[in-house]
Amino acid sequence: MKKYRPFALSGVGFLFLLLFAAAPLQAAEPVELVEGAINRVMETLRADEARAASEPEFVLEVIESEIMPLVDFDGMARLVLARHWRDASPAQRERFTEAFRDTLLQSYGVRLADYLDRRVVVVPRRSRQDDRMAVVSTEIEVGRGQPNIVVNYRLRPVDGEWRVFDVEAEGLSFVGNFRTSFNTEIGRHGLDALIARLEAGDRSLIEEAIDEAVSNGNAGGG
Repeated sequence: MKKYRPFALSGVGFLFLLLFAAAPLQAAEPVELVEGAINRVMETLRADEARAASEPEFVLEVIESEIMPLVDFDGMARLVLARHWRDASPAQRERFTEAFRDTLLQSYGVRLADYLDRRVVVVPRRSRQDDRMAVVSTEIEVGRGQPNIVVNYRLRPVDGEWRVFDVEAEGLSFVGNFRTSFNTEIGRHGLDALIARLEAGDRSLIEEAIDEAVSNGNAGGG
């Protein structure tokens, strides 16, 4: 049975947040992109750590200004909804994409300040890329004698620029886990109900998807 370490569970939102730490992509290769972006966002918050800890709006502003326009949220939304995307109207697609983005940011953006003491190291030898996709491998140094946590960022070209569309942490794909959780919600109540909950800022949808991923991981072999 595969066991997940306490930090991996409590910090899973932090791992996903680093997906958003994207720099301007025009001249950046994937490894340099991820490494520079993580360093810049963390250094900005560490430079004013007291404010980051006391003012959630400051953390959200940093994330919004540095990265949110540069993540492939349209691609993420298509992957998360899967077959439901094909059946959705243009209005439903737009509403879901915006609501998913905003709820994800609100759910975990303010928590980034809790992990400013963690060091993230890019591992080029485990990273790879071709013309269609890149995987950038990183490790979060946990300390206290515990093994580092491996986090892989998946990027693909969008209009000639590398953009992040998924993160795999401790072997768990965040997009895949959201797909499973949201598919269950849609099966029970329909797509419009899912969108309405996200638009209302229902963070439990995001948190339940993570909890389900952790539960599934613990139930697996290892």
